[in-house]
Amino acid sequence: MNYSANIKLRRPARQDGTCQVLLLVVIRRKPHPLGLGIAWWPELFDEEKGLCLTSQPKKDRKPTYEHVLSTAIAWAGGTAEQLEAKAQDCNLIIGKARSKANDVFVNFRLTEQPITSDAFLLDYYTEASKKDFVAYMEAKISERYRKGKGHREGISDNTRKNHTSTLNCLKKFRASIPFYSISPKLIDDFHAYLLKHVKAINTRWTRHKDVKTYLALAKKERIRFEDPYVDFDNKAEQGTWKPLKSAELMKLKVYYTQLSIGTARRRILQRFLFSCCSSLRLGDLKNLHAAKLNGQELTFQIQKTYDDKLQDMMLPLTKEALSYLEDSRREEGLSGFFAYTDQYSNRTLKAIAQELEIETDLHHHVGRETFATEFIRRGGKVEVLQKLMDHEKIETTMKYVHVDDDMKREAIRMLDELNEPPMAVVA
Repeated sequence: MNYSANIKLRRPARQDGTCQVLLLVVIRRKPHPLGLGIAWWPELFDEEKGLCLTSQPKKDRKPTYEHVLSTAIAWAGGTAEQLEAKAQDCNLIIGKARSKANDVFVNFRLTEQPITSDAFLLDYYTEASKKDFVAYMEAKISERYRKGKGHREGISDNTRKNHTSTLNCLKKFRASIPFYSISPKLIDDFHAYLLKHVKAINTRWTRHKDVKTYLALAKKERIRFEDPYVDFDNKAEQGTWKPLKSAELMKLKVYYTQLSIGTARRRILQRFLFSCCSSLRLGDLKNLHAAKLNGQELTFQIQKTYDDKLQDMMLPLTKEALSYLEDSRREEGLSGFFAYTDQYSNRTLKAIAQELEIETDLHHHVGRETFATEFIRRGGKVEVLQKLMDHEKIETTMKYVHVDDDMKREAIRMLDELNEPPMAVVA
């Protein structure tokens, strides 16, 4: 056995003569002293059994015994009976701590999971997390954020905020969801709640997606429950942000060349137009300084991924996209782009759109939508676009593709060309 849990006193004693009572957990020879929030006198403590006493056999009494006993009785309220009640309360706390630690050990044995210090402490301090999904999700969000996005199970601050929003929504639906109560009907009820309280279909889709993520993590930890999403069709709609029209995109490109180096508008358009040419998410754009560029191939750790670990992704860049990166390097001395707040960038983009009489609602999200639509407009295959945009499902990719009237006309024109009869051969 490579783990144990025993009750010990923290020595030396404090000024009042008491010692803190600890649950000393040892895992793989590494000790973890866990405070129980109680203290007792070492002269009135059974070291072997780990219990608070109100008296000691004469043979075990130390010279200071009588003084300590009178001090303890006075502290308890003045009578031996009151001291006995205090001792019982402390021993109840000790018993619960031991029982909780043993339950965690038993759970690891039954699920055949390797026990580590982090895993034990998480389960010990979140006792309800193995019984209640809401408590589990809350504890897991904290654990993943503490590990950080560099860890294979960690998450960024932005992801933590998004997952916490889903958690808060779940709490409003039901403050407690025991794992044994999870069923398809529960998810149907949750969806009905979302339909009533959440207007945006994509937000509802995200809420379900986050819940499924933490149910998958719970299943990975061998917590038993019925799969509630087995027959649930969680659909998202086409992205709410519309792409730039080709003419509008050209206006922005021409306007960019007219802007003075070092101005906010040029810096913000630099990053935005790069997004229109590369499909990078906002989070990845902000972390370009950590990416590696080899010729036209950009390798970086994607900030948002459907895998259970951070991935290195290779993204081929167009020469136009590279030109914006080169402009930034030459003008700002940066390997990425000059960083303004999202709010300021969006206000600036909207001001530019108004000045250039661009009808599309300009926003940093529009860059990714524009890339996807332009890629398909120019004959790109949607399966390739799926990989370029790092989507698990092609349905997600199609949310970004907006087929306009010009694309429909061009498609029919191409069909007409293919259907034209061959020219007659003149003898």
